[in-house]
Amino acid sequence: MKEAERNFIAVTGIALGEETKGNTVQSLVREFNAHTVWRSGGWQGGHHITHDDGREAALSFYGAGVFEGAKTYLNHMVISPAELFHEALELEEKGIPDALDLITISQDCLSTTPFHSAISRTREILRGNNKKGTIGKGVGEAIKDSVNPELAIRARDFKDKAKIERVAENIRKLKLSTAEKLIANHSGPIPNEVYGELEILKNEKLVKLIADASSYLADMVNITDDSYLENLLAQKGSIINEVSHGVLHHPWYGFIPHVTQIDPTSKNVIETVRKQNYQGNINRIGVVRSYMTRHGAGPLVSFNRDMTRSIKETHNNAANDWLGEFIVGNFDIIALNYALSICRETKALDGLVVSYLDVLMQNNDWQICEAYEYTGNEKDLANYFHLDNGKIVGIKLHPDTKNEAHYQHQLRLTQLLKECRPILKTITPEPNKSLEDTFISFVESKLEIPVVGKAYGPKIKDRPFLESFDKLMKPDN
Repeated sequence: MKEAERNFIAVTGIALGEETKGNTVQSLVREFNAHTVWRSGGWQGGHHITHDDGREAALSFYGAGVFEGAKTYLNHMVISPAELFHEALELEEKGIPDALDLITISQDCLSTTPFHSAISRTREILRGNNKKGTIGKGVGEAIKDSVNPELAIRARDFKDKAKIERVAENIRKLKLSTAEKLIANHSGPIPNEVYGELEILKNEKLVKLIADASSYLADMVNITDDSYLENLLAQKGSIINEVSHGVLHHPWYGFIPHVTQIDPTSKNVIETVRKQNYQGNINRIGVVRSYMTRHGAGPLVSFNRDMTRSIKETHNNAANDWLGEFIVGNFDIIALNYALSICRETKALDGLVVSYLDVLMQNNDWQICEAYEYTGNEKDLANYFHLDNGKIVGIKLHPDTKNEAHYQHQLRLTQLLKECRPILKTITPEPNKSLEDTFISFVESKLEIPVVGKAYGPKIKDRPFLESFDKLMKPDN
């Protein structure tokens, strides 16, 4: 067996984030000695990794292969110059010398500003108990604004301080006006936190600081055009694509309004690679836990209160002001099959990595959500779900219209899911099989995808790839 000369591997989280995409990318980088991690999505996605030597990092810009020596390429990515520089300094403190030399930025990358972040947080605060869910970085705001060139800052502009100041001031004025209207139209008392965000939006001095930070970063990192991408894809060796968020946060197929504005399926990245007539193998690996998780608002049909209380995690159990409470549910066949149907719009997944199997192994049996029971009054469930004797056994994918009817369909789907409860199946070890092996077989059968990797912890040594992975990723040449 030998590796193909070129591999492009996209890593996709098929749930609601926190699937351990970063750790999977780190393992793939070492497995293939990958020279580059292509980071896409938004900088609001923080991926925690743990090196075998104990070093840890939470990465919003750098690829998860940074401890393995892989370079990072940012494309189809929303960034923040000041925060990127701060992350580079943190990595240097953790033994990565000259961290900024390891990163290359496509000139098309969009940039957020503190004004995007402030209005995002303002909206969420004013929603009160009806939270949408946000990380408060302003990535979605920047994407929505980018249709107007006078409200969009891109990496190609970083050296043009006059332009940066003009556009940043346009953004500041727009977001300040928006915040003032939101406050004027808000019923009830205004939370004190809103006034802190308002002070950011009123701060004209930040405009110059934004321009200075952008110019400074442009002097320190490599900002490139498409010629860099052409050369990158022409190199021998492997590239791993690491995208933020999980598929169920998809802007059009996720559970609106609890969605992101970036495409977590890597569709744009894969299309870009194909347009370059890439001569290597293109594969796609999905990542999921042995149970479901989510932060904050939005449906999690398989929510399990006991699991939420008992499963303790270093990075997720503390409540986050913007992410919201971290909750846990049973492994959900319905939700995950829906995620896979979203992925097939681009390219079907070739294999699956299942993480947190160490949690499963602490039990004698394991419960799986294999159907939903609807408890509300909707009469036309067949418009949204696949049904079997009254049970919901699948979620239908709306046609790709991306219009108001599509939006309203997804909005209604979200409400219906909040009125569902899980129908659970208890898995026990089959004869001559462990609980883990029984579970893996069940997953492969129900999701119709081979499990090619397992994970029992955060380090690479805890994350073995299987024989099925070798057959998929390292064909005989």
